[in-house]
Amino acid sequence: MLLHKLTLIKLGGSVVTFKEKPLTANIDAIDGISRALTQLGVPVIIVHGGGSFGHYWSVKYDMHTKSANYDVHGVSVVHESMIALNQIIVNSLIRVGLNPYGMTPSALTTGHKPIVAKIKRIYAMAQSKVIPVTFGDIVHVGGTKYSILSGDALMTILARVLRPLRIIFATNVDGVYKDSVSRELINKMQVADKRKSIEFFKASGTDATGGMQRKVTEAFKIASHGMDVMLINGLVPERIIEAAEGTLKVGTVVKGRKS
Repeated sequence: MLLHKLTLIKLGGSVVTFKEKPLTANIDAIDGISRALTQLGVPVIIVHGGGSFGHYWSVKYDMHTKSANYDVHGVSVVHESMIALNQIIVNSLIRVGLNPYGMTPSALTTGHKPIVAKIKRIYAMAQSKVIPVTFGDIVHVGGTKYSILSGDALMTILARVLRPLRIIFATNVDGVYKDSVSRELINKMQVADKRKSIEFFKASGTDATGGMQRKVTEAFKIASHGMDVMLINGLVPERIIEAAEGTLKVGTVVKGRKS
């Protein structure tokens, strides 16, 4: 299948918030990314993480990606915190003259399953110079059960339906390192590298959705469907533009398996 002229960008919670400061957005980083995105002339869809908003509350209420009967008050609090962060990002994009359209992932999925027609519709929106901006969230999965749908997992859902030409995970580091001591960057990874790469991330801290391990896992899932995935430092906004334009100099590319 051909790839669509579309850039799908995940803004990690570690980029758009200060993860060590509850409910604190990184306004400078968000505004820098917004200004950078004005340079792009291709359709864009944005997904963002929860950082010190959604992740903060999901830890407080002991919520995970596993489906369960979570505290319904916690469900409300986590969801509203994500809407609040979404508004901050959307308003930043509006201030620089772009046309964002914030939406919850429940408009695009049933639990963790895609609503294909709805997802194709946001591609049509992106083609009309609107930027759909969605996010990881707590979602209803049936009955009295809820689950966290991470922004990283949402990227895989969207990528498999839309098959974008450029898929970017923006984090707070330059990419994937060979080890945590030397911090030597891995420039390219193949789908065959998945097992040893995931082993490296086993100790991933307390992030409710798996931290860097989750991003690498989802990147390999996407790459297995024939799409390249780039992991870059979103705190350096020009790298998002380089990645979107195919001129990335610093970052990790997970190469898509050729069909």
